[in-house]
Amino acid sequence: MKNFSFKTRLIYFGGIALVSLAFFALQLYSVQTTEAGTGSMVLLILWGLLAAFGIGGLVYTVAKRDRHPK
Repeated sequence: MKNFSFKTRLIYFGGIALVSLAFFALQLYSVQTTEAGTGSMVLLILWGLLAAFGIGGLVYTVAKRDRHPK
């Protein structure tokens, strides 16, 4: 990751966040509308963790941005 540019990191973590949030929303809708089993709840938690990773990566990338031109 240290060789990636700022824009590449934003695209990488943004893609992860966008896709995982979409699947999290779909899984949450499924859990709320039907009788959820253990597997559905586990998938909901896993998609939530992956979404948190993507959002955390975005926040970390923006926070650690090197503002000094080289």
